[in-house]
Amino acid sequence: MSVRGYFVQYRFILPENTKHSSYTYQKLFRAIYGYTQAVYKSNGKNYHYHREGVLSNIPYIRPGKNCVIIPPSSFQKLQSFFKTGQNPTHNWIVKGEWKCTYFLNEKDISEKDIIKAVEDFISRKYIESNDGLVKLSSELQRVVEKGANENYKKSLFLEAQQIVENNWFKEVYQNSQNLTDFYQNFKSLKQ
Repeated sequence: MSVRGYFVQYRFILPENTKHSSYTYQKLFRAIYGYTQAVYKSNGKNYHYHREGVLSNIPYIRPGKNCVIIPPSSFQKLQSFFKTGQNPTHNWIVKGEWKCTYFLNEKDISEKDIIKAVEDFISRKYIESNDGLVKLSSELQRVVEKGANENYKKSLFLEAQQIVENNWFKEVYQNSQNLTDFYQNFKSLKQ
């Protein structure tokens, strides 16, 4: 079985004086994929903050540089970024002096690759808990087993719902034990 995806190959066009090693170039990729910021304090404490990108809430496959495979329903978000520069990572008021060209092609992706993409997507999803930032899947399991207050359950449910409503998840979850477990925990939380 194969699942439909959009293969998007993109190229940023920057002013001539901008080098590929410049921070501007790095910010563009961070805006797409997100990143984790590490802050090291002089008192020895370390903090990690995840900064979301356009694709942070979408499963994707990166087959190479400057290309990505995404669910067809998610392309509008990426296209909007290419046109406007708006993204959750940087509060850009003005797009900046860059352009983006892209090529789009529909592609059949193997079920195995889709399962891996969705599992990777779930593994990079975090939620704020009383214990700090924790993986959504672990916290979902913990709350199903040990319980939590209703407001917290509701916020956890809404985070998990975004995942289980994704088309790629719906098409492949029954063929992965990890995804089936995630779905069962989600259903248990709903009751």
